[in-house]
Amino acid sequence: MFALSRAFSSHAQHPAKRAGLMTRILRAQELNAQRRALSRLDPHLRRDVGLSDREVEEELMRSMWDAPEYWRR
Repeated sequence: MFALSRAFSSHAQHPAKRAGLMTRILRAQELNAQRRALSRLDPHLRRDVGLSDREVEEELMRSMWDAPEYWRR
């Protein structure tokens, strides 16, 4: 907990870093929302986009911080 509060306080001193942190948080939340939407797709729609039930389950088990590299730019 201390490390987290220290990270936020160091970002508070630098507006550019704070904006970068906020962007990362918002992207992680968006990714999490997309994964939840994927879980609500009918199985035939999942197959239409080329995903198996197992692949969807694996995606849902990932952490919201576990994003593809292109999301981290």
